[in-house]
Amino acid sequence: GMGKDGFLTPKAIANRIKAKGLQKLKFYCQMCDKQCRDANGFKCHKESEGHQRMMLLFAESSDKYIKGFSDQFLEGYLDILRHRFGTKQVKANAVYQEYIKDRHHVHMNSTKWATLTEFVAWLGREGLCVVEEKEE
Repeated sequence: GMGKDGFLTPKAIANRIKAKGLQKLKFYCQMCDKQCRDANGFKCHKESEGHQRMMLLFAESSDKYIKGFSDQFLEGYLDILRHRFGTKQVKANAVYQEYIKDRHHVHMNSTKWATLTEFVAWLGREGLCVVEEKEE
């Protein structure tokens, strides 16, 4: 089944993105790795045969896809952390900004983490990073 209730309905995705202030990503389809220009383009994309096929694949094994996207996101994020910042202390958001410069990055709303804060807390719990909470 879908696992998380209505996780990938366009409305749910749009809401998650809006909540994160990433409006410009509203017309991005992670399953197809396709950025659409506007609502109309996105609507046409969703009606396309290719997209329908991808959504069927997703529905059959949503956990597998979310895990895959999460793994890719983690790998990309840690990669930048290691190569650009080494062991220096750095703001989580600075690493994230660097990560999303890549046109083909995995969008966070396709991962198991709802927010960067949640992701960073997870990194700390997993012992992958030393996390220090600071009041902005």
